Amino acid sequence: MSTMYSRSVVMLEQAKNALEHSSLDEAYLDIACFETQQAIEFLIKAILLDNGKAYDKSHDIRYLLSLLEETEFYFEKMDALELLADTITDWEENSRYGKGVRTTVQTVKRIHNIYKSMNEAFLDMQEKNQE
Repeated sequence: MSTMYSRSVVMLEQAKNALEHSSLDEAYLDIACFETQQAIEFLIKAILLDNGKAYDKSHDIRYLLSLLEETEFYFEKMDALELLADTITDWEENSRYGKGVRTTVQTVKRIHNIYKSMNEAFLDMQEKNQE
């Protein structure tokens, strides 16, 4: 697997760990949001690279998703990601620049489920390509 893919897996693990502590301090929720955004971003970029699709340097999930839609890659929760793309992108900026993120633990968990759906489709694609 690519470095970009490995980064996405690690970021999601870190996001889950931060989310577990979010009731202790709101800062953990900010960290969970930032790392969730990074996990989604890195996974999309890994899939784009695997499909030979170039992309400009960007954290914009909507932009990256539009490139993903130009490939043959599809996952079950693609529409859900499209609906939340701007929200997820905002998490990266608001966490990084100290504005803070306004969301719920449930929303972050929903996005983790979107990641899981995309990741499973990517791993299935990898398996089929190795056959």
